Amino acid sequence: MILDEESRELVQMVRDFVDKEIIPTVGDYEKNNEFPTALLDKACAMGLNALCVPVEYGGPGFSSVQIFSMAEEIARGDIGVGTTLIANALASYPVLLSGTHEQKQLWFSTMLEKKFAAFCLTEPGAGSDAGGVTTTAVADGDDYIINGTKSFISNGPIAGIYTVLASTNPKAGVMGLTAFIVERDRPGISIGKEEDKMGMRLSCTSEVIFDNVRVPKDHILGRKGRGFKIILETLDHSRAGVGAFGVGIAQRACEVATIYAKQRKQFGAPVANLQAVEQMLANMEIRTQTGRQMYLHAAELMDKGYPFTMEAAIAKTAGSDAGMANVVDGLQVMGGYGYMKDYPMEKLFRDAKILQIYEGTNQVQRGVIAGQMKKKYVEGAKASKPANPKKAEAVPAPAAPAPAPTPAPQVQAAKDGKGLNMLVCIKQVPDTNQIKIDPVRHTLIRQGVPAIVNTFDTYALETALRLKDAHGGRITVLTMGIPAAEEALRECIAAGADEALLITDRVFGGADTLATSRTLAAAVRYLEAQQGTAFDLIFCGKQAIDGDTAQVGPELSQHLDRALLTYALETEVSDGVVRIRRESDAGYDTFEAALPAVITVNKTSFDLRYPSFASKRRARDYQIARLTSAEVIVPEDKRGLNGSPTKVKKTYTPVRTKNGQRIEGVEGAQAGAMLAEALKQAKLV
Repeated sequence: MILDEESRELVQMVRDFVDKEIIPTVGDYEKNNEFPTALLDKACAMGLNALCVPVEYGGPGFSSVQIFSMAEEIARGDIGVGTTLIANALASYPVLLSGTHEQKQLWFSTMLEKKFAAFCLTEPGAGSDAGGVTTTAVADGDDYIINGTKSFISNGPIAGIYTVLASTNPKAGVMGLTAFIVERDRPGISIGKEEDKMGMRLSCTSEVIFDNVRVPKDHILGRKGRGFKIILETLDHSRAGVGAFGVGIAQRACEVATIYAKQRKQFGAPVANLQAVEQMLANMEIRTQTGRQMYLHAAELMDKGYPFTMEAAIAKTAGSDAGMANVVDGLQVMGGYGYMKDYPMEKLFRDAKILQIYEGTNQVQRGVIAGQMKKKYVEGAKASKPANPKKAEAVPAPAAPAPAPTPAPQVQAAKDGKGLNMLVCIKQVPDTNQIKIDPVRHTLIRQGVPAIVNTFDTYALETALRLKDAHGGRITVLTMGIPAAEEALRECIAAGADEALLITDRVFGGADTLATSRTLAAAVRYLEAQQGTAFDLIFCGKQAIDGDTAQVGPELSQHLDRALLTYALETEVSDGVVRIRRESDAGYDTFEAALPAVITVNKTSFDLRYPSFASKRRARDYQIARLTSAEVIVPEDKRGLNGSPTKVKKTYTPVRTKNGQRIEGVEGAQAGAMLAEALKQAKLV
């Protein structure tokens, strides 16, 4: 199966988060035995804890294919973080499958508020055998009273709501099991032993104890005595996700082992060139790609309403086996180094094993597969005939979901009760990771290269977004350039800007800093005339041109006759006054000015936010408004090349030398050690 364009964009969005936030930090979290609260807060702000939530209940409405593809990427970063986030889907499936509209409203509003949910099935004597459940639910008037202990519950200590399987008729065995929604804050719920696990250590796993917990009868999912059927259907839906987790670990093992094998030399050559190592690396890639197609196939069947019990079991088994086999081979490729905690393979080895155990051991999965085979292959049957799609009981996924509505922020107005009216001027630059060099002219080839926001301008935008969070208001983003610059503006809309405009007209081409600032100032006057009020704050990044001179902001201040504050690290507004902190030789200085004002922003100490899935969708569909010389009035001798005293006669990019060795794909400490060894071998140190 090949993912469609929207799904590929979503996967790339998650992959960027994993590469920048998860992979670099999880080693330290585990070493310090620290739960990754800050990391999970970032993931939740992005929406990674709400992948399964339908649009009508405040979620993104993703398909199963999209959910599991993103789950693979998260597990590639860390399976503990992945389990914490994706356990919400496991806990939600009983509600999606059997809940009423009111129950879904209760469930998803609570889960989104509390961030996490948990699925309470396993007990000390009931794992693969759900019939061994001893937790009871006894009717008492309009309520049920639940007593029992659940064990090995992912998210047990941090969940705000649980789905719980309890027996309402112990004599009936599995036919006496009933599924309930139980809120965490009900009296009688406590957390028992928190497990000290071999792997998956960045998730929390514990006992959840129910001691005379009273829940109303309208918290029963489906019907009394139908809990076992609901649980079986839930596990069918979640198993392909476990397969995706296994593929994520398998993929990470491929990356780590291959990069190491290319760098590690034995017998005068990289070990990646040894045939025995090549065979192991190739087998690792085969397992990874095979496992990926298995879970994608099962997910596609779910989305289209076809039966998928066997395919989900195959996906779970193939994916988790691929993860375990790949870390074994990957560790062997790395030899003694793979066994050391300094390298990521040791952690992957410990993490992978649980996937062959939880949500139904792989031995149980093979039993499920064999049982389905006995039904499928009947003498005289046409084996090639596809099964008919189910008419019901499939979890629906909207074909073209709309963005979830954003709740109105609870803000304190900063000025006249209307919040702040802010403008951020950004410079769009080519994505340097995709620029190529002309081999003859040795110049940059920019054609076809996507535009991104200048790094320092992202800090200006983040500063405005934080002020909007605190005071409310509106953010407009403005840039000038060719039509391709719209992609950089969409990046700003995805981050949280309300409006984006592009000044695009050939007469403005070739402008230096002075001509650019005149054009931007003319655009500001036009926009302020249209809205009937001035912008309270205008932000520019420190590196407003190709040099680190921050000229655009000061020039805008002069053209517009407004107060200027430069090189801001922190910005706050109150009572019509803006204050900034700026670094100085003596530490930090504070400056202030009355609104309206122009501010240039330095690289700030706070992290840049990741766009949410809803804002990313909004950005994709957002229509960028364009301004031309008809609206942006600048005298002919003051615009573009005519208004630019700076003249560029020639540009030149140095030829890239072929000597040298790249060290990549390893932790900083290992990279430093490998660099030192390379310098010693070259007799440079």
